[in-house]
Amino acid sequence: MTMSGQNSNIAPPIAFIGFGEAAGAFVEGWRSVGPISVTAFDIKTNNAQTRDGKLADYVNFAVTPANNAVDVVKDAKMVFSAVTAEAAVDAARSVATALKPGMIYLDINSCAPSRKREAAEIVTNAGASYVDVAVMAPVYPTRHKTPLLMGGPGVKIAEDLLKNMEMKFEVVSDKVGDASTIKMIRSVMIKGIEALVSESIVAAVQEGIDDKIIQSLDVTFPGMDWEKRAGYMLERMVRHGKRRAEEMREVAKTMDDLGIGGIMASATATREQLVSDLDLMDAFDGSPPEDHKILANAILAAHKEQK
Repeated sequence: MTMSGQNSNIAPPIAFIGFGEAAGAFVEGWRSVGPISVTAFDIKTNNAQTRDGKLADYVNFAVTPANNAVDVVKDAKMVFSAVTAEAAVDAARSVATALKPGMIYLDINSCAPSRKREAAEIVTNAGASYVDVAVMAPVYPTRHKTPLLMGGPGVKIAEDLLKNMEMKFEVVSDKVGDASTIKMIRSVMIKGIEALVSESIVAAVQEGIDDKIIQSLDVTFPGMDWEKRAGYMLERMVRHGKRRAEEMREVAKTMDDLGIGGIMASATATREQLVSDLDLMDAFDGSPPEDHKILANAILAAHKEQK
């Protein structure tokens, strides 16, 4: 069964506010299932330094570019908000005048539940249906089958559509914020371990004792394969440190909102940001290896240059 009603598309017209890695991965995945119509707008097209790269992304993923946020959603039925965590509410606000009943707004941003609730109020006041979506794993290589948690008033409508698009998801509740709460609290551990690996393994490489540290970790935590894990986690920080730092600031806000305090989350955000600020992607031609020694030495060298 197709959900478009008029043609063979696997979904009604889709719009993306923000078109980065997650958006591209989803579009690639959907096209492996069947035809779709996608329009996109990313604020980077308004910046002279990033405009050409973003326009190239639209071409590469065969999506139709829009001139602004309002234009991108006006003819859509499914709207995916895929901006930075701190911009989630602004993104909802930027399209509010174009939202209307019958539209589904899927907020896939990694931000605090309180921020999701703020965005949801804007969307529902405009008449559209809001869905709180938490992306629970890297979007590559699984693309549209990346595990998602969902909640919110629009979740019942979204279920059938996403099933037809062969997406992998679990409905948490009909309350905005429940899905995001799970992701935020989980990230204290997941991204926190990354930060610990960065601080420990980079120091170990500097002192020439990383093999001994990794051997000790393998004894204490058997089955974790710390050499492979360290390389992977450092690669994630080099590639996505800025985005991860933004997410961890949202995690810290979540923990503060819960009355727990975001001490560890804030420290993790600081470590992620420190690695991001080294701008190492160009040094690896955009493809950093999952090798802890190579990455640690690059981090150490960049630190020395900054001093």
